[in-house]
Amino acid sequence: MASPEIDVSYRRGVHLPEIDLWLDPDGRKEVAFVSHAHADHFARHQRILCSRQTYELIKARYGAGSADVTALEFGEIADFNGWKYQLLPAGHIFGSAQIHLTRPDGASVLYTGDFKTRAGLSCEAAQFIAADTLIMETTYGRLQYVFPPTEEVVDAMIKFATEAIEDGEVPVLLGYSLGKAQEILSSLKNAGLPVMLHKSVMKMTEVYRQFATEFPTFEEFEPARVEGHALIVPPSVARSQQIRRIKNKRLAMISGWALNPGSKFRYQVDEVFPLSDHADYPGLMDAVEAVQPKRVLTLHGFAEEFARDLRGKGIEAWSLLGDNQMELTLADGGADTGSDGNTESSSKHREVLDADDQFGQFVHTAERIAAMTGKLRKVEILAAFLRDLEGEDLQTAATFLTGHAFEQASENRALQVGWRLIRRVVLQVSKLNEGEYRKITQGQNDVGRATYLALEEGHGALVPKSQTFREMKALFTRLREVRGPTAKGAVLAEALEEFRPVEAQYVVKILSNDLRIGLKEGLLEEAVAEAFSVKAAEVREASMLLGSIGKVAVLARENRLQDASVQAFAPVKVMLASPEETAEDIVKRAEGWNEAKGESQETESAFAVWLEDKFDGIRAQIHRSGNRAEIFSRDLRPMTAEFPELVAQAAELGDDVILDGEIIAFAEGKKLTFFDLQKRLGRRNESDLFLGPSIPVRYVIFDLLWRNGQSLLKVPLRERREELEKLSLPVQFELANVHSAHSATEVDDAFKAARQRENEGLIAKDPGSLYLPGRRGKSWLKLKKAFSTLDCVVVAAEQGHGKRSHVISDYTFAVRDERTEELLVIGKAYSGLTDMEIEELTEHFIEHTIEKKRQKRFVTPNVVLEIAFDSIQPSKRHNSGLSLRFPRIAAIRRDKTVKEIDTLAYARQLAEVSA
Repeated sequence: MASPEIDVSYRRGVHLPEIDLWLDPDGRKEVAFVSHAHADHFARHQRILCSRQTYELIKARYGAGSADVTALEFGEIADFNGWKYQLLPAGHIFGSAQIHLTRPDGASVLYTGDFKTRAGLSCEAAQFIAADTLIMETTYGRLQYVFPPTEEVVDAMIKFATEAIEDGEVPVLLGYSLGKAQEILSSLKNAGLPVMLHKSVMKMTEVYRQFATEFPTFEEFEPARVEGHALIVPPSVARSQQIRRIKNKRLAMISGWALNPGSKFRYQVDEVFPLSDHADYPGLMDAVEAVQPKRVLTLHGFAEEFARDLRGKGIEAWSLLGDNQMELTLADGGADTGSDGNTESSSKHREVLDADDQFGQFVHTAERIAAMTGKLRKVEILAAFLRDLEGEDLQTAATFLTGHAFEQASENRALQVGWRLIRRVVLQVSKLNEGEYRKITQGQNDVGRATYLALEEGHGALVPKSQTFREMKALFTRLREVRGPTAKGAVLAEALEEFRPVEAQYVVKILSNDLRIGLKEGLLEEAVAEAFSVKAAEVREASMLLGSIGKVAVLARENRLQDASVQAFAPVKVMLASPEETAEDIVKRAEGWNEAKGESQETESAFAVWLEDKFDGIRAQIHRSGNRAEIFSRDLRPMTAEFPELVAQAAELGDDVILDGEIIAFAEGKKLTFFDLQKRLGRRNESDLFLGPSIPVRYVIFDLLWRNGQSLLKVPLRERREELEKLSLPVQFELANVHSAHSATEVDDAFKAARQRENEGLIAKDPGSLYLPGRRGKSWLKLKKAFSTLDCVVVAAEQGHGKRSHVISDYTFAVRDERTEELLVIGKAYSGLTDMEIEELTEHFIEHTIEKKRQKRFVTPNVVLEIAFDSIQPSKRHNSGLSLRFPRIAAIRRDKTVKEIDTLAYARQLAEVSA
């Protein structure tokens, strides 16, 4: 009789309840196995099991502490509560270990921790032995992650460093101070390059040397002598003053995520090298093959996807999620790997897609795109898909690929199908109870993905059928037209019964306006161009004019892109201004405008810069044609209901026009603040009593895009202004004042005058500029005041969204009440830090979590951030009574403690609010 499976649960760490042993838990435990010395795997447990090498690294990095440590040699057999166990090299970093445990009845489990199957230069090679249950990390558990040969990556890295030094620059190689940095150093062994190490790297490298690890000659980083050396530093210090002061440098990030498209941009470096301390997809498969387990439990990264692929190969495999006891059986779904190497999502009701199943083909294409890393291959796949469509089907498919059900923002908003409603419907259709649903979907920050998991594992009797694009559009139209959550829920529930789980996932993704398949707008435009053999630039131009890639795709197919033009009530993407820091920068750029036109700098007219005040309001287009007028925001959202008086006055204009301008709050002869204007947003009509008295507004016009059927986009600004001045404007409409400047001094004077008028700053424009929809070029520039900042401490942190769903990137921060020393929340921010800084803080906040409620972690207040903002307003949202407008993170203040953060009194002083 076979031995029963070993019980495994997961609660912020893997737990073996039969012997009460934790494996790499998040937080202090009585007894825990620590696989290696990285911060996200170490905590100050009462008793620790680890390798001898890991223990030495822990002492060097975190101090000896008071823990009872059992440090074993690899392969040494030991006893724990009657079970035999031994440690095996994991190949991740020096001393990293897997733990193999055998129960007295012979049942066994192997826990890998982080591991790598390729032999490293600075750590022990991974070893595997057979086990009934394999618990494995799956950081790179998608088929797209296949690392190139290590030798090729090392050669490219050496070439990068050598060429930089030969060109008189300092190659700065970014790798974590423990593990990656030593692997980089070992890779340079035969390069003959002098090497310097950051002090944190030095500290860890010295521990390695205690165990006779051989490295090339190196010395500690000295800024004055760094020229001529390759420098190895942790990513967390890449933006430090020390590194910034190196005038001539080339930055390179060493990470497995270098395989992701746009990784250079993401890491803000000159080069990326895909050298990782983790196993790639083939390596993960090799580990499963070596262990020959009866059951595989996956952790981290693409755990769900990798488990699904293993099930497709007939191996029982599940992702360890939530607070559960893993007593699972194999569902009869699988994963089919096509000849192109892409993995399709599994379904209990899989059927071969037929030619009439248009939405099934759409989903298949979207899944292939999500699995792809190469931009060109994505464009090829999309183009092939679009090429087979025409007319309304093509328009609908292209719209769906933007993650929206309809082309107009107002129609998408009218769907009013939120995540709460979706969750209720999915529970109904899947017939899961609340506990089952939470267990399956916990940790998912994507409502579409959660829908797939619930329906895939649920008990509902789905009856999938083919769906055309016409039927899909009818479904979304019906959802938009029915009123109330009960009626919408009934429609959605009936619909989801007819979709495979993977297709239901995409229905929900479209309802939530986020496909999350790595498909950017520009890529879709390139695919349209490729599909119909037209120029990508022409597709982009048409998309800017029509605001609808669906309509553009149809025009491209019919070779009618030239018919795309500005039309009333089809909002145009607004032209944007690029920021400049000083008046001197503005003037220098203006000189460039004239040089580009071949004009002499000696004439005053050639040197003129047009200046307008930058208003603290809402950018808006007003469209008027015949008896109809509409208002659209900068993101093309209708705002007609919020400002009916402006719509009424627009009808008084004698011409049909499209105006570009700013709505500002204005009363009693005085401009009000943006916070006053905010009270108008969300107002449905003037009789909405719940919003209080209406705030008076004005519309300040600074551009004219279309007049009486004629587009003015390709007319120079000075001529557009002349046309604008011919208009007869109603009372609440006015023209922005324009004046010229000819020197930095005059620009500075104009800036000061704008600030005295309580405006944000200046917009400088090239009077010869054309209107470029959606572009942030250099012919419009903005000069804003450098606002104050606050030093705040992070008190809570949350998982990010989209590409940041795997890290903790949303931070709630507080100021200090000087009277009570209480920390009072004043805002939340998620922008301003580099990806490397976010990854560093993710490790930190995981280690310093006090309490976790769903996705929110309440953390030890020991990280100080400098927060920039536009202004401060009174608010009941936070317990400080204040709220920051447009907060963004300016810097991590590593030099400050929580005792040194700014006070509530200072914040009130900036807000001009009394206590």
